Amino acid sequence: MTGDTQDEPIQAQHDTTEDDKVAGILLQQEADLAGHDEAQVLVALRQRFADGGHQMSDADLQDHARRIADLEPNDFSQG
Repeated sequence: MTGDTQDEPIQAQHDTTEDDKVAGILLQQEADLAGHDEAQVLVALRQRFADGGHQMSDADLQDHARRIADLEPNDFSQG
């Protein structure tokens, strides 16, 4: 029954812009790593962007890492 199968990843079924993908990564990292050490956040951001094949300058990654590290910890990031 070819009509009842999923033949491609769910992500491939929806059009999402590069900016939307980058924003999603940053939001997730904010939730996961708010208040963590800046170096740890930077490592995580580099890895997530590399895994997703997204490009961002190291200076921008450092800025985001600093911003995320300065956020108040939340229920997700404290775990």
